[in-house]
Formats: sequence, structure tokens, C-alpha cells
Amino acid sequence: MPKGKGAVLLYVIGGLAIIGVFGQLVMNPLGFLQSILMMLGFAALIGALVYYFLIHRRRAHAVGSGYKKAVKQSKQKYGTVDRGMRYNSHIEKPNKINRRRTQRSHLKVIKGNKK
Repeated sequence: MPKGKGAVLLYVIGGLAIIGVFGQLVMNPLGFLQSILMMLGFAALIGALVYYFLIHRRRAHAVGSGYKKAVKQSKQKYGTVDRGMRYNSHIEKPNKINRRRTQRSHLKVIKGNKK
């Protein structure tokens, strides 16, 4: 039960489209399959482009920036490590005085009354 002239027009156009698709399938099946495959190929290409430019770049930028910053800080602190080396014995350890200053520089001593 259509609700107006727009719905009737929509049903007529849809019916004609279905008749046209079946007519092309019967009259020219090879051309029909070729056009369907072309439409699917273009849809996949457009979907891949949209995914790459809109979703993948945003996700890679948001996650990668923090990771890259952490890697840079780690390299500054420990230096670069050869992947062939299994143990960290070749890394020069910072002395205790420098390490204590760098690790605890953000702490503050608060004196209070002890009972």
C-alpha cells in the first residue's frame, strides 16, 4: 500500500530496473556478467581508497605518534641495540648518581609532624 505519489513512482522505477536486469541477463549474459564484475571492481577500489585515506591514516597517525615518541625516548636513554645481541650486557649502564637524579627529579619531600 503506497503512501503517496513518490512511493508509486519508486515502485515503478524499481520494477522497470528489475525487468531491465532480467532482460539483459537473457539477451546478453556475457555483457551482463562483465558489467557486474566491473561494478564490483570499482566498488572494491573505491572502498579500498576510502579505507586507506580516511580510516587507516587516522588510526596509524593516532597510534603511531605516541609509539614513535616512546621509541625515541628509549633510544636516547639506552642507545640503539643490535637485534643480533641477546643480552643487554653490551649496554653501558648509567652510574647511580646520574640515574638517581633523573629518576627522582619530579619527587618533592613534604615535612610533616610525626606523632
